[in-house]
Amino acid sequence: MPPFTLGHMSQVKKALAIMIQHNLVKFEASERNNNIAEYSMIHHNVYCLLRYPKYLYMIKRIYGTSEEILLEILLNLGQASASNVIFQSANRLKEANDDSEFSDPAALQQSFLKLAQDNFIIRCPKLADNANIQKVPTLEVEEKQKFTVPHLEIGPIAKLLKENATQLGEHGDSEVIWRVNHERFDVELRNVILVNAAARRVDATAGELYHLILKLWRECSNPDSPTTNALSFNVIKDAVRKNEGSSPVLLEHFEQYLRVLYEDTSSLIMKVGDAGGGQFVLNYSTVFENLACATLDSIVLERFGSKALRLFRLTRIQKFMEQDQMQNVAMIPAKEAKMFTYKLLEHNFLQIKELKKGTSNFAPVKSFILFHVDLPQVTRTALEASYKGLFNAMVRQMHDLTDNKRLLDKHARLETLLETLRGEGLPEDELAYLSDSMTAAEKSLVATIHSMNDHLTLGQTQADDTILILESYLKFSSMT
Repeated sequence: MPPFTLGHMSQVKKALAIMIQHNLVKFEASERNNNIAEYSMIHHNVYCLLRYPKYLYMIKRIYGTSEEILLEILLNLGQASASNVIFQSANRLKEANDDSEFSDPAALQQSFLKLAQDNFIIRCPKLADNANIQKVPTLEVEEKQKFTVPHLEIGPIAKLLKENATQLGEHGDSEVIWRVNHERFDVELRNVILVNAAARRVDATAGELYHLILKLWRECSNPDSPTTNALSFNVIKDAVRKNEGSSPVLLEHFEQYLRVLYEDTSSLIMKVGDAGGGQFVLNYSTVFENLACATLDSIVLERFGSKALRLFRLTRIQKFMEQDQMQNVAMIPAKEAKMFTYKLLEHNFLQIKELKKGTSNFAPVKSFILFHVDLPQVTRTALEASYKGLFNAMVRQMHDLTDNKRLLDKHARLETLLETLRGEGLPEDELAYLSDSMTAAEKSLVATIHSMNDHLTLGQTQADDTILILESYLKFSSMT
């Protein structure tokens, strides 16, 4: 192994600086020596790198293109001042559009304000007042300033844009640095899962109503609390009536849809009182426990079959069961019941508990073996399998794209050329002649690679949804 040199030290420092810049690593003074900094990985932020495409799609769907560009620039920079993000975004929009309306820094400032007001971006901590006397500086930010955008000097930004400048230079808010607020995006992704669950359980109109109720809950409750504050029937009805996007079906059948949601066994809405026409809350721990159970049921069904699912679900509902009791209640032959039970036990979907009962000091001790489901433990097992599946899909996708890079580049160049010539009015027979420069086997292989790539991308998205459900269950169950 080569010796560690000063060149290696500079590379380590550069790597640390880049990871800190992108909010992947944090540092703090060591407990043993305050003059030494200890660095640690922020695991959640590292994982959220995979969710960046979801972040961009979500912001574009909620706000529009300008906000999407602002977020994309901030994600690329890791941390940056508001003026720098607006300047870089205006340059990007100016290159993509000749229309100056899109690249107007004043309009982008308003878009930046929207992202901050809705907590999608957050201020980074700055040096504390006593940081200069410490060898390991401490960083802090006041709670009330986390989402407050300072006054921005738009005039100099507009002037630099007219001069086609590529760098902003020093500006008034250089010391106020912003980053993406991953926790806020987690809440929004979590709400998307809940809205989709409501739509699947009932229909799209029920999903629309549930989306509106989630907005009301977010305004009056802490998103990290296991239970929201109560909303009255009248408040929900007024919100539906005032919402411009409400469909006529929802306005007409509002009461029926609300009743279906709170009477459903999924507990998406829980009625806790009758004041004001009814009081309704969302118990996150209960809802995500139900979603986690449904997810685990699906995993057991796919891996072991319907009979194993019957045993797993029955044991989870009954809490503790003996082997004979399981096969009798599930109505499965003894041989198959034992086989599936021990398969589930082997893969940690079932756990055993031994109870001993002694009749006297001299008589032999009688033991009872009970099977049960330790839901948090099973969830952690499934979570680990989901991480492995996500990683395997990413590795396979990278392998396919790397091994066939030359063929894919050739196909992309050919498609671009054909599209350009088609726009210039080249006859179809000449286009067909050019298209034949790739053999049928090559075209078939490209189609197969693209299809596999789409399937792997979809699999990664579904694995991420599963991970979010399981992580949310573990998070809220630990609070109760």
